[in-house]
Amino acid sequence: MRVTGLNWALVILWLSCLLPAFGQLTDAEKKQFQQIKSRAESGDAQAQLSLGSMYASGIGVSRDLAKAAKWHRKAAEQGLARAQLRVAYEYAFGDGVKTDHVEAARWLRRAAEQGLPDAQYQLGFCYINGDGVTENHVEAVKWYRKAAEQQYPDAEHALGNCYLEGNGVTKDTAEGVAWLRKAAEQGFAPAENSLGLCYAKGRGVNQDYVEAYKWFDLAAAQGGEHDVDAKMNLSMAERSMTPDQITKAQELAHTFQPHSAKGSSSGPQSAAAVSKTTNASAVPTTSAKTGVLNVKADDDTFEVFLDGAFVGNSPAKLKLEPGSHVIEVKKNGFKDFRKTITITDGSELNLRAVLEHQ
Repeated sequence: MRVTGLNWALVILWLSCLLPAFGQLTDAEKKQFQQIKSRAESGDAQAQLSLGSMYASGIGVSRDLAKAAKWHRKAAEQGLARAQLRVAYEYAFGDGVKTDHVEAARWLRRAAEQGLPDAQYQLGFCYINGDGVTENHVEAVKWYRKAAEQQYPDAEHALGNCYLEGNGVTKDTAEGVAWLRKAAEQGFAPAENSLGLCYAKGRGVNQDYVEAYKWFDLAAAQGGEHDVDAKMNLSMAERSMTPDQITKAQELAHTFQPHSAKGSSSGPQSAAAVSKTTNASAVPTTSAKTGVLNVKADDDTFEVFLDGAFVGNSPAKLKLEPGSHVIEVKKNGFKDFRKTITITDGSELNLRAVLEHQ
């Protein structure tokens, strides 16, 4: 299996758990590490996942990828889906273990079969490219669909493209556009750009440059790897539009409110309420190829999880690699808050988690 065939989303997702440690460890970090280590050694699977992530990131302890992989594996063998996904990434990229793409796909499948949407999406990608499994586009569509039906935007976008191209499924442009729209309406930039192209070309929908411009504008505003394509498409659309049409399209983009994905408490705009930042010493000034996320809840008894791993209590200031990340905030007696956020180079986002009583 070729490394070049791997989905770069795997890289982004795995790097997201490697939160760099800055300066000397604080007493609080050391205490937190010892508490989690004690729970992990007693067989607590969630604590084992968290302990592995602490070793991987150097939070509360010296960074050690081999120990990280060891604890992730212990949690994964107990059936914890998030740990199984983490083990898959470690085998995919040789983090603390010998690179083995077949083993990576095996762990992806175990997590996917438990219904974890990001694992289902990644397994579908493996089948599309023959990474660790025999290439099978029909099987890829099957796993994309499972994740898409859970409102996972990456999978909705991928499934939409499969229908547009007749890849692993009978070609159906209208169905393809419908899936692209689901992802785009969640604020997923690649899908916004793809949906814009459908409107610009009249593919699966009536040609409409106002709608095309709106979606290109929304995608471009998010920056990231699709920024250049979206801006080029904006320029293309403008050449076929009147000034009034451009103004209308810009107004539509400005008033657009993304839908919440399943499990999220609110959309990106309403949830990213500005809050005072505390714990400022945890992260230095934002630099290139990283972004900062400030997570705040009602008080410091709320626990914050990043991509399935515990990273501390609220308020938390996290330095992250660019890409999509799943943030969860939990507390006994409350419904879990879960939200997918997108980090771009040099960005700083503020997320206030509002949890409902059970």
